[in-house]
Amino acid sequence: MEKKKLILLLLSCAVITEAHAAYQGRVYVDSNRNGIYDKGEKVLKDIRVSDGLNVVKTNAEGLYTLPGHERERFIIITTPSGYRTDNQYYRRINGTGQTYDFGLQTWKGRIRPDGSHKFIHISDTEIFNTENQEDWANNVRDYAANENIAFIIHTGDICYENGLKNHIHLMNTSNMDCPMFYCIGNHDLVKGKYGEEVFENVYGPVYYSFDFGNVHYVVTPMAGGDHQPGYTKEDVYRWLKNDLAQVPAGKPIMVFNHDLLTSGNEFVFGIDGNEQINLNEHNLKAWLYGHWHNHFVRKQGEVLTISTATLDKGGIDHSTSAFRVVDVDRKGDIRTSLRYTYINKSIEIASIANEACAMTADGKVPVSVNTYNAVAPAVRVTYSCAVDGKIVQPETQLTQNTDWNWSGKANLPADCKGKRVFITAKALFDNGEITVSCSSFLYQPEEIGETPQLAWIRNVNANLYFSSPVVAGGNVYVASLDEDLKGEGAIFALDAKTGELQWKYPVRNSIKNTIAVDEGTVFAQDAEGYLYAIDAQTGKLKWDIKMNVAGLPVLVDGLTAANGIVYVGSGKAFGAYNGKTGEAVWLNKGWPQGEATTSTPLLINGVVVSGANWRGFYGNDAQTGELLWKLDKDGITDRGATPAYVGNLLYVASRQSLFIIDSRSGKVVVRKELPFNVQVNSTPLVTDNLIMFGTQTDGLVALDRETFEVKWKAQTSPALVYTAPYSRHPAATIETSPLFVGGTVYFGASDGIIYGVNPENGQTVWKHKTGAPLFSTLATDGRMIFATDFGGNVYAFRCNGSL
Repeated sequence: MEKKKLILLLLSCAVITEAHAAYQGRVYVDSNRNGIYDKGEKVLKDIRVSDGLNVVKTNAEGLYTLPGHERERFIIITTPSGYRTDNQYYRRINGTGQTYDFGLQTWKGRIRPDGSHKFIHISDTEIFNTENQEDWANNVRDYAANENIAFIIHTGDICYENGLKNHIHLMNTSNMDCPMFYCIGNHDLVKGKYGEEVFENVYGPVYYSFDFGNVHYVVTPMAGGDHQPGYTKEDVYRWLKNDLAQVPAGKPIMVFNHDLLTSGNEFVFGIDGNEQINLNEHNLKAWLYGHWHNHFVRKQGEVLTISTATLDKGGIDHSTSAFRVVDVDRKGDIRTSLRYTYINKSIEIASIANEACAMTADGKVPVSVNTYNAVAPAVRVTYSCAVDGKIVQPETQLTQNTDWNWSGKANLPADCKGKRVFITAKALFDNGEITVSCSSFLYQPEEIGETPQLAWIRNVNANLYFSSPVVAGGNVYVASLDEDLKGEGAIFALDAKTGELQWKYPVRNSIKNTIAVDEGTVFAQDAEGYLYAIDAQTGKLKWDIKMNVAGLPVLVDGLTAANGIVYVGSGKAFGAYNGKTGEAVWLNKGWPQGEATTSTPLLINGVVVSGANWRGFYGNDAQTGELLWKLDKDGITDRGATPAYVGNLLYVASRQSLFIIDSRSGKVVVRKELPFNVQVNSTPLVTDNLIMFGTQTDGLVALDRETFEVKWKAQTSPALVYTAPYSRHPAATIETSPLFVGGTVYFGASDGIIYGVNPENGQTVWKHKTGAPLFSTLATDGRMIFATDFGGNVYAFRCNGSL
């Protein structure tokens, strides 16, 4: 009997040993890159190695031993700073051997001596195959090479099974010539034995860490998704606890995940109240994520949280197609900047068009140049002027205002009056490439033509997005973006006659959409949900409040103000606020906050019409806030544009349809299917016989108001930057609403051109090239037409004829 017990015990030990075997190996510098440790090759001490639960360090001989565990799948190293692997920072445990060596290559050239470095953050590429994806991937690769990028991180939604299998061929450490890391997103959990099976087969483990410079980086998985993952929260927590236990106290850490852990200030990850990690106590510097398809940076306590939208297409909330560059200093503190894809050495003299230029009060000529190159920033922009073949203004350097715009003033000799001046702008990029633009104009002509002429141009030193100019009380008001939390978000008042800055009021974050002026107050809401009331004449704050909006998605809605009431917010924070005090008159109880929408509340016949992207289109009683009606089916939930109205009828463009809706009842009177996508922020312009609006791919379109058939199209060029949801290169996008002035329809386009077209046939009769996308609708005060571009320019055009 005793002998039998002994045999059973030995068999039991054998089973346990096989299930949780000890693993060992060596970490070394593979100097000849043959994948095998050769005598004399340098071994690496104190390299962290994990089996997905336990974490140990290599000894003086570069050797490690791991015990293994029940749910083991990989042996993983924390790649040390100054080294790289060709996507070989992990080995799959295959059960046939117990030794797993790791050969590294040195990678010190892209880390500065003090440990500071740069990396690229991308997310949500959502590809199905690699066809037509090479342009943006090449942009990332070339930028990484030009700017000495230390590594590239993709924070998930690669996407679905086909995307998972194909994306690795598009972007990997070898073809990017830069270490490439991936996170798993909700759409990367696909059908299989367990949700992450395909991801693991292609990309390896779903949680791991690596070091660059003085920072410890941690990749964590999405908690759940389309299919049930094999890992649990407990698995991730226990590994993370062991990983962080090996990190020196005070060493900065950053975490990558597909989504944000919390909207609060305490970043606590754990299983329950007893088993948890407060990441703030581990010197957490930043949490980087994607998922929401928007660009949004904010401070949560001492932690910087960074969301990056898609670089290959427009975001869900119309965010720009861009990747993010993160510059990390020696202390682990960071600055970020966006790089817009697809743009190849673009340059345009924005202040000169139609053979004319603006003039300052002292007789100088404003020179404003918009220039951009996806793969390298501009480092020097100059201009020169010539008359009659002679140089009258030698090559002169311009001052940088934004990532797009450079400007200065030319002082031309008096004898140039009435003559044609030839101007040449030249941009030098950081990679040594040069691009040139040439134009000409008549200097101080005797007569001004009938078409709009530029009266003044002013750059506000920040990007301008969907916030259209508002003209009131002799001023033009605009508001700016702050996608990198650099303190560039602000409201500006410019003199409508001269463009001179009257005042600037800084805000906490981006103002992404329309502002309003009512009863001497400028109202604006920022992306974090703060509502501001600014004195329109002095620029002084009257009051501000934090609305009770969700932490995500960010607010990209516009606002409306009338008769002392501001209609603003989203979901339960949407409501009517007292313009003098900021107190809520009523708050919406009828519909929830959804994905961010770019529309502005519309006040019509006692109804406030608003909505939430992917959820619905709503009408609230303007006096009580009661929900009068909702539409949440039939292709209207994706609406981005504010409706137009004629009488009691709303004209709404959504997805691939035009709707005409009764504003009091919400009843759909007409639905016209369209042969193009209208997921843009373009309010229809309704005339006696036409309905005109922008589209995602087909420029400006006019429908016959009676038959709803296409009467004409005003085709524009492909967008410089893609914003319309899921729009990709090439797409001739118009996000702005058409403006009818003096018998001509004017609009700005994403190709960087302001157009004037004949409403009878859609033929272009006037244009002004700016060289930067135009996302905000033009405005007029009856004497001037005002426009803004993404580069930060505000334009004022005057007409000799009547407007």
